[in-house]
Amino acid sequence: MKIRIAVTFLLIGLSVGSFAQWGRIHHNIERNTRKHFEKEGEAIGEKHATDAANEGIESANDGIDKWEEWEEEQFADEKVFIDTNFIEYTDIQWQRLRFVSGKNVVFYDKPFNYEKDEKEPSNWFLKNKSKGEVQVSSLDQGKVIIVSADGYLTPKIENAEKDYLPDNFTLEFDFMMPVIPFSKPFYIYFYAKDKQKSNGSAPIKINQNVVTFKDSTGYYPVMANDENGMSNWYHLSVSYNKGFLKIYLNERLMVTYNEEINPTGITIDYYAIAPIFYKNLLIASDQEPIIDQINSGVFTSYDIDYIAYKNRLSGIGGSILAKVANLLKDNPDLKLDIDVYFSQFEDKSDNKKYGEAKTTAIAKTLLAMGVNVTQINMNFKGSVEQKPGSEDNLKSEAVYFKKSS
Repeated sequence: MKIRIAVTFLLIGLSVGSFAQWGRIHHNIERNTRKHFEKEGEAIGEKHATDAANEGIESANDGIDKWEEWEEEQFADEKVFIDTNFIEYTDIQWQRLRFVSGKNVVFYDKPFNYEKDEKEPSNWFLKNKSKGEVQVSSLDQGKVIIVSADGYLTPKIENAEKDYLPDNFTLEFDFMMPVIPFSKPFYIYFYAKDKQKSNGSAPIKINQNVVTFKDSTGYYPVMANDENGMSNWYHLSVSYNKGFLKIYLNERLMVTYNEEINPTGITIDYYAIAPIFYKNLLIASDQEPIIDQINSGVFTSYDIDYIAYKNRLSGIGGSILAKVANLLKDNPDLKLDIDVYFSQFEDKSDNKKYGEAKTTAIAKTLLAMGVNVTQINMNFKGSVEQKPGSEDNLKSEAVYFKKSS
């Protein structure tokens, strides 16, 4: 099997006015990521500290410092640096039981492999002006969405003109953006543009290593970038629970905000010459702790991707497994059946070969994290033929964690 490792070079210049004017040059590379180390704690933005955190503290900044010190003590034993041969090296090193995806999927798009290169992504509504500025492309071993110039997209959900977000939901996706002087941010709006009326909420603003919501800002170490001026892949996670908003970048808490904003939909908006890449976009409802999901039936992760040509799991996949490992170590009587899917290639034999390798990588990673071998029962369940509108698309790269009977 010959794996094509493709990366898109996009020539950035003032004379370039639209996506259609950029040439697409593919070449074989192996993308290297760089490690960042935690230095002085995590930079976070806080709008409202809780009464408990503020009691007896003279200023909000002092309250944040005290809260961080307390958090360091509480989670000291969870600072697990993943150093196995099966995890892609990233700066996702603080493995804390914080962000967990909602258990019920509202919308999911990888994009799937039935999407055609240089065509519009079929699972998204696009602004009229955005047509030609939002396209699907092949990158490394999967599909991505590229947005450039004047481009925004909203999930193509049935009855999208109605409120489709509950008061407890999560949003997450991977992005890769230019790391260049005067780069432009992208925005996340809490309503579906062109489908719904604005609810008056401010958007989330992301620009390189800065995340902002209203007057709260979180700073991230400078993004690692490659020779082409593009960042590595970064994982953005948003949790909203009855007015309490949390925003994470690579598992690091960047902003918290407490305000009733009544989200009704999602729009991702970007306006700049330089391109931005998105993949693995997931909206889900009913966020619950992993143990509660397992006790009620199953915990499902859609983020444990396998990079076949590197024989490694994604960095965010390692973070999820670290949380599962902590759970198993804390509950030595708990045993899990772990069902694994892999569907990245058209050839079923390739999917079987690399799906079994993904299953092995997950097992060995959990064991390297201290899980007892008797606690896990690994099963490669196969691949899924991805088709437009098929509910089975959800299984494409999914990993299911169930209590052993």
